[in-house]
Amino acid sequence: MKPFLHVATLATRLSRAVAHRRPAWQALAGLLALGLGFWGWTLHAPPKDFTGWFNNLFRTIQLITLQFPTSMEAAMPWQLQVARLAVPLVAALATFNVLIGAITRPVRLAMMPRVRDHIIVCGAEQMTEGALRTLAEQGRRIVIVAPGFEAARRDALEALGLTLYEADPVQPATFPALNLKAASALFLTSRDDIANLDLAVLALAANSDRSADQAPLALGVLIEREDLATELDAALDQLARKARVRYHRLCPDRDGLRLDLSRMAPAFHKADAERASHVLVIGLTGQWPQTLMQTVTATQDFAGSPPALTLVLDDGECEAFNSFAEARPQMALVADILVVDRGAGLLPDHREAAKVMARGEPDLVLVLRPDADAVATALALRRPGCSLPVSSAPILVRRSAEDRLLGRLATAPGKDGAKPPLAGLAPFGGLIRPETIERILDRTGDDFAIALHAHYLGTTKTEGSTSQAALTAWDALPENLRDANRAAAEHARILMAAGGADPIAPPDPLPAEAPERMARIEHRRWMTDRIDRGWRFGETRDDIRRLHPSIRPFDELSNSEQQKDREAVLVLARLLRENGKPALDAVPTQRTGENP
Repeated sequence: MKPFLHVATLATRLSRAVAHRRPAWQALAGLLALGLGFWGWTLHAPPKDFTGWFNNLFRTIQLITLQFPTSMEAAMPWQLQVARLAVPLVAALATFNVLIGAITRPVRLAMMPRVRDHIIVCGAEQMTEGALRTLAEQGRRIVIVAPGFEAARRDALEALGLTLYEADPVQPATFPALNLKAASALFLTSRDDIANLDLAVLALAANSDRSADQAPLALGVLIEREDLATELDAALDQLARKARVRYHRLCPDRDGLRLDLSRMAPAFHKADAERASHVLVIGLTGQWPQTLMQTVTATQDFAGSPPALTLVLDDGECEAFNSFAEARPQMALVADILVVDRGAGLLPDHREAAKVMARGEPDLVLVLRPDADAVATALALRRPGCSLPVSSAPILVRRSAEDRLLGRLATAPGKDGAKPPLAGLAPFGGLIRPETIERILDRTGDDFAIALHAHYLGTTKTEGSTSQAALTAWDALPENLRDANRAAAEHARILMAAGGADPIAPPDPLPAEAPERMARIEHRRWMTDRIDRGWRFGETRDDIRRLHPSIRPFDELSNSEQQKDREAVLVLARLLRENGKPALDAVPTQRTGENP
């Protein structure tokens, strides 16, 4: 049966190649038909004057009707024979992927029990088209599972070379039928967190007889709610390891913002490094608490004071934020927060807007409103004469679906080839991006975080550790600890830029005053991470109650605690020099005053 699978695979790749360059193939077939047709008619009826040439041209154009006199079938030149074949080929190319899909679909489904190292996706509507295309272009076998597919959706997915399997994933027989125990990855990406978790438990049971000599199954589970993911982290990791599964949490808002902040953090572009960053946040929607805390972390870039965070909210959003802040009494240590009334419009009136601008023009803007309001607000911020003029700062706009508007507007040139008037608009969230998928499958982008963890393991061999969960290899590390390493790795670039060092390859040694400045910033980053995870100040450390004596200003720490932060900065600089460059090429190396 394997030859049939190889033929189906080759046909799928051919279909993908044809679909990728369909207009070019159709143009080539059309030119071939017209060229050979004109040649053939010229041989069959050599023109004697202009009328003869015109008649042959007219007959060539008539090729599209596929009507030839029956009397000339035997004497038809081969050029006309080939041209007659090329004409329907132009039409066939328009639906080539549909034809190939219909022909190969039964073979691919019949061979499911024999496929190996394939990727199973339940709920592909939460992945961007780019993410699915990235997987397909890498030559991976991808199986999309759903109870049913609309015709247009089926054609679009099969055009990418994907196998569609109509079944209810909740049924116990589905995962065994998909040969889950031989798959390399499973992504559960429906819009319902609990439904994804229920499927994850079914998948763990179906993977229980996985061969010991096979790599563990990579399991990506979409969990939007931060509190739900936090409470389940340890339990899911424990269950996953027992079933030879590597669990990864998927969260489009968090992952998308992380990727954008790694390029657009104020430390990389603000003109004045000797002041705290100012972040403007308009609205609160989606999983906004994690968005706020990610932003606070990425804007820890000034030793003298925490970032200024201005929230433009309506009454309901203000009430929600107050409850959030009350549960985090140490927030003032990591962010200087001002709440401004937005009123009923997209932007606040001029009196309220003056309070925002009194803190200086924002270095970064986040718009966290429902889709239509979010897009309208972002466009209004770039409009001349608006109450909140944001001339050049990046504006990150949360979308709940795949964006095709803002990305295009951000690159549309101005008049006479001038700089795009809407440059700096960037959508985040909504759907799972290709970078997230590649990180789970190939650890792409985790190089520096892995190096940080390796350093930690090497240190604990001599100094000991209070966290037994962290004393393990990267792939077996619980997801929350992998994320903690990623957060430290991503902020390291910001830290170097804030200290006046190259964020890609910091000098050795660092500038004289840099370690002290960076140590203060690094301490606030650490506190932000702890506060985000529900920790607060306590005279004695208590892991159960999440109390820590170091959640206080840097100047109140003991000399030994301060020295730990200074040493951490030096370690980050060294590891960046040794491991950071491949993953950091896209990071700006100097302040330009322009959008990154």
